[in-house]
Amino acid sequence: MTEPSKAAPVAEPQDSAHEVPVESGRQILINWIIVALGLAGLGAVGALLPKLL
Repeated sequence: MTEPSKAAPVAEPQDSAHEVPVESGRQILINWIIVALGLAGLGAVGALLPKLL
């Protein structure tokens, strides 16, 4: 009567939360620090730009 679905089986995501090395967490922290410093620099330039022009 009705045929079973022939769709490809969905791969279940692996529970990799327990396998994350410490280095990747440190790299994420470093990346956030770089982003914060970049935004602070943009804010400083934006604050000083009207005074320079």
